[in-house]
Amino acid sequence: MDRLATRLVTSAVVYPVVTRDDRPDELLMGVFDGDGEYVDRTATDRRSGLRGSPIPQDLLPEIDDGDVPEAVYAGDLHMHYGHFLLESLARLWYAAEHPELPIVWTAAHSWGDDESFRPWQREILDILGLTNPVRFVTRPTRFAALHVPDIGYRYDDWIHPDHARFLARHVGPPREPGRRIWLSRSAIDSDVRDVSAEAAERHLRAAGWFVIHPERLSVREQLDHLSRAEVIAGEEGSAFHGVLLLAELEGRRLRVIRRRGPEHRNFRTIGEARGLEQDFHSLAGERILRAEGREVTKVNRSAAALLDALDEPPALPSPPRPGDRAAAAVARSRGVSRLLVVGARTAYPAATSGARTALVVSTRLEEDPRAYRSLAGRVDELPFAQYAELFVTEPQPYELIRVCGDDASAVVRDVDDTAAFSDEGTVWLLDDDVPGNSAAAELRARGSFAVHRESVGDDAVLRVERA
Repeated sequence: MDRLATRLVTSAVVYPVVTRDDRPDELLMGVFDGDGEYVDRTATDRRSGLRGSPIPQDLLPEIDDGDVPEAVYAGDLHMHYGHFLLESLARLWYAAEHPELPIVWTAAHSWGDDESFRPWQREILDILGLTNPVRFVTRPTRFAALHVPDIGYRYDDWIHPDHARFLARHVGPPREPGRRIWLSRSAIDSDVRDVSAEAAERHLRAAGWFVIHPERLSVREQLDHLSRAEVIAGEEGSAFHGVLLLAELEGRRLRVIRRRGPEHRNFRTIGEARGLEQDFHSLAGERILRAEGREVTKVNRSAAALLDALDEPPALPSPPRPGDRAAAAVARSRGVSRLLVVGARTAYPAATSGARTALVVSTRLEEDPRAYRSLAGRVDELPFAQYAELFVTEPQPYELIRVCGDDASAVVRDVDDTAAFSDEGTVWLLDDDVPGNSAAAELRARGSFAVHRESVGDDAVLRVERA
């Protein structure tokens, strides 16, 4: 591969980024020389996504003079972490060699006067040792001399080895053998993620994983987590791309859960450039709720497929919680053949009830959803209403329905939501705790339910029947 080079353009006009409804797939932008000719390869150059095109100059006819005579052209300024890291830094290898020259990014023409760098962007420049002054172009601006470096990264395509070496600056703490981190997307301000991930993260923590929320950390803190880890896993996203900034990556392994279909090629590009071991997984049973290109919202019925993909061995069942033994005993004494358990912390009642058909639906499950082999495929870690909406076409009645919850309103809600899965003989079991007793009182006050306390040894549940 040829070495990266730069061009010097005199009397250069840098145009901001303009988008138009009549050209929806293009980013109109670019640099024009003193003769008004477009300077080749100054619009965003990508293999996929919105592509840069030379802007018609008559769209923005007024040209300002730059406040500095000479600068380095940096291309399109992105405010998204991944795109900034891969594309907005792609020409800065040259700026690092010339700290006296200002960096000029072309920003969106629609930017207001109060727009500026985010703190994390300045931190990345600091990590890279870039002390150059910074300029943002939001109106056509002329510079007497403009250095136009080659891009060191072409999005979705390739990275130049010299640029990869330029980015690999952060010296983090040493790798800790056995340390596994999960790059969580559960707290991001977006639904481009697995919206059921909180349950999976609870099980990962229980298995010894460190769950990291990158957006809550500084860039250096993120990089230090990556540096200490032996295994870095998570849903496909730009937080993984931070590995480009690490000076040393020997012995790290990336385990990526795909959004939908093949993983983005950026992962392959980065992995090959830095010699990373990577594997990619699509989870069986996931349901796509919305998909527009790479923006995918989905749910997984339980964490079982994820735990299997990460080679996490099934954990042993947890000890029964209060009410579990009593609920199982009631099911056995009644000879129940169909049992539904909602909101429980363990699957013990379903696994030991003797019911031919037992289903657990709970976002509160504390034990591994694979803990009982007899319940394989019968544990869903979703809100019951969402489970019913997404995965049930014709509800069938259950003889016994156990409902647990953190507060009375949640218990009453789930009793009401499970009504479609009941018939005249269905019995509900509630926990004999504060939420259960408060919910039972509310149901009794409706006049359509009778409530009885049922003790089994030193355990008890509340039996709720239609009056």
